[in-house]
Amino acid sequence: MTLRQFFASALVAGLFAATGCTSRLVNLTPRNAVGTASGVHHFEVEWDSSLRGANNPDVQAYVMIGEELLPLQRIPNTADRWEGDVPIPTDKPVISYRYKFDYTRPGFGARVVESELSPPYFLDLRTAPPVQLRNSQ
Repeated sequence: MTLRQFFASALVAGLFAATGCTSRLVNLTPRNAVGTASGVHHFEVEWDSSLRGANNPDVQAYVMIGEELLPLQRIPNTADRWEGDVPIPTDKPVISYRYKFDYTRPGFGARVVESELSPPYFLDLRTAPPVQLRNSQ
């Protein structure tokens, strides 16, 4: 194998590695919600990774509000969905949050610990005034 063939095959392998090992995250939490008296809100997310061996029972999911990581539980009888009822600050009308996934995948000789962090999402807790309908008589 010539040096040129080696670099060409390494480039192709690198492209496959970069594009073939991705994950998909779907935020299932509504963007707007009415704040509750208890200050608890329901969060739900779907995460699927095409990285070989990453979707296993070792995956831990969290919702991250500020610097605090709050654990989510895997939804029974589903492969890649997590949910949790999480206390949120009641003094802010809009909450910024992210999802974090800790997982292991096969490495050379041992499993490798990795993490993935979602982009930021926002939960708007401001309530809209009720709409007044006119009585058409």
